[in-house]
Amino acid sequence: MDKQLTPPNPFANQGRPAFEDGGNRPKKIWAIVTTVGFGIFWVSLLYLIAELVGPLDIVIWPMILTPVGLAVGIFGRVMMSRKVEEAR
Repeated sequence: MDKQLTPPNPFANQGRPAFEDGGNRPKKIWAIVTTVGFGIFWVSLLYLIAELVGPLDIVIWPMILTPVGLAVGIFGRVMMSRKVEEAR
């Protein structure tokens, strides 16, 4: 019997993945801050739109949390990109 060569598995992990080395701790912290900031932004924005369109009474918290969440998300993203540039 002849041994046939098997084609390479296209789904096999060839080489080292990019996340194997891990990131530095400040980059991970800023990534979490970015995710939380943008999460607060989207949830409060959707709640604010629901208040404006629906029959709910308008409260002040979504009006405050929407720009604060956006600012925190953008600030975290800028700081995360700076940490990436410093690591290079």
